[in-house]
Amino acid sequence: MSDQTPQPIKGPSQPHRHDNTPPPSKSRGTQGTEGTTAPECGLERSPELSGNGEHGEQGPRRPGYATYHDWTDYGAPGLYLHGQRQRKDGTPESYDTWIASPIEVEAITASTAGDSFGLQLTFTDPDGNRKRVAVPMRMLSGGGDEMRAELMDQGVRINPDAFRPFSRWLMQANPARRVTAATRTGWHGPDLFVLPRETIGQGDVIFQSEHLAADLFQRSGTLDGWREQVAALAVGNPVMMFGMSVGFLGPLFERIASPLGAGFHFYHDSSSGKTTVLTAGASVWGGPEFIRTWRSTANGAEGTAAAVNDTLLANDEISEADPREIDAAAYMIGNGTGKTRASRSGTARRPHRWRVALLSTGERTLAAHMAEGGRRQKAGQSVRLLDIPAGRAHGVFDELHGHDGGRSLADAIKRTAGLHYGHAGPEFVRHLIEDKRDIGGHLEDALSSPGFAGRNGLEGRAAHAFAAAGIAGELATEYGLTGWPEGEAISAAAELFGDWAASKGEGVTETRQICQQVAAFFERFEDARFSDLLDPHAEVKTARAGWWRDRGDSREYLLTASGLTDAVEGFDLRRITAALDTAGWLSAKEPGKRSTNVRTPAGLRRVYAVTIPDGWEGNE
Repeated sequence: MSDQTPQPIKGPSQPHRHDNTPPPSKSRGTQGTEGTTAPECGLERSPELSGNGEHGEQGPRRPGYATYHDWTDYGAPGLYLHGQRQRKDGTPESYDTWIASPIEVEAITASTAGDSFGLQLTFTDPDGNRKRVAVPMRMLSGGGDEMRAELMDQGVRINPDAFRPFSRWLMQANPARRVTAATRTGWHGPDLFVLPRETIGQGDVIFQSEHLAADLFQRSGTLDGWREQVAALAVGNPVMMFGMSVGFLGPLFERIASPLGAGFHFYHDSSSGKTTVLTAGASVWGGPEFIRTWRSTANGAEGTAAAVNDTLLANDEISEADPREIDAAAYMIGNGTGKTRASRSGTARRPHRWRVALLSTGERTLAAHMAEGGRRQKAGQSVRLLDIPAGRAHGVFDELHGHDGGRSLADAIKRTAGLHYGHAGPEFVRHLIEDKRDIGGHLEDALSSPGFAGRNGLEGRAAHAFAAAGIAGELATEYGLTGWPEGEAISAAAELFGDWAASKGEGVTETRQICQQVAAFFERFEDARFSDLLDPHAEVKTARAGWWRDRGDSREYLLTASGLTDAVEGFDLRRITAALDTAGWLSAKEPGKRSTNVRTPAGLRRVYAVTIPDGWEGNE
């Protein structure tokens, strides 16, 4: 169920009829007269007793329904059931029952596939806001409790003793108008973009959902305030600028013919400003409530992603998610398709589908978090959620814009992003609809530059995602939304692509050199300096460097401090472990440490748990 464009109105005084009969000749009665009250729940009003007597000879059809927007001789404004029954003496008796506050059925809705039928309803809430909602007909099954609950949550008052007549009225409604039901947000044609509260572009379409996703896409403040007080602070801060560029990326996927979305995960120490970057990116579409936790997303990945299709999914704190489930959630979000489920009749229901830009934060990489649950990250997962080291000069910031430190700047961004939000995303879509240029061609031009050069297939896919986010930021700047200098958004994307590649061991970097030496050490000395952790009698041929154990399809090496320093020449232990942590090779560690205690045949030992990720191509 969705709510679109609330606005104050003054309702008409004439009744709106759903039985196609002429209105009564007069609908007099008092309007808000003092001492006149609405009928209590379940009360019927007899025309003879209520003073009604001037509806003409025909009067309302009985039985039938009519909606009155002003006070009438029947009583308070609302939807009424005009009924008729027989007295004991056999003569007819008319009665009029107040069913609900004023509400009307404007149209029948259905998806372009010919299913997901529903009704488009209009009503005015107690604050005087006119609302238009589309509700799926399936919500009337089982007594209609779910639909009534959603309507009452939006401000409709329903007679508790008239639930069945209310459901019957909805089921009997047959307006001539037909409206396309958009069951997910995002693009519904090249020039039509649907959000829960508005439709951008041309088309008779309304958002329809069983649940209110509208509260995610809220607005506050002004676009000018957002540009001057939030976006301006991203200048000189590549991490923040890239995070905000990702906020604009979702609608761009359609224009660059990308069948899937893209995911980016910022990782760094606690209280460094990562969540602030997430807040700034989310402010493109909504307020603080637009940000979700990984825990809630992992529990309902399909519904969460589908609710923000073609926009942004902002997830905070990857460590809160179960490490045994995070891989499936990340893979499903990146893949864009939910599970296929059977209906009660045994036929397959259409699965949820989506395409989102995912922006995530945490203190660890996805691979490191998965390793805690005994899972090993596959190459396909690593490219669906790209781990980006976010450490800069001042937490995640480089330029403080006059603030005393990173914390002060982060507090300022959070404060202003909580005042101005939700304007830039829809405005970006409006400009994008009018922009008929070949956006895909601009992306190809960016990918041909040295800053996005890829060495292999996986790196090429990653470069495509980073460059697309950079192009989104540049377009937002060109459209006058950000106020950033031209070229800075694409430069930030190229810089962070380089950081990602370096953290994964791509290129001749210290991190890559360390990873290469560790992998070569395992290959050379696995049988000579390591033994099976579970075999208490196993011996080594020379100085022990540690033990190994198999975890699923991967082998985990448990190195002593001396063994690890033997493995890597030219670097101290702290630099070695930092590099392995950055690359996501440390598969188990205690909070605040890069090592862990493990019970070995030689007793309890502090070791460094190292697992080489899938897709490692250290010898290229």
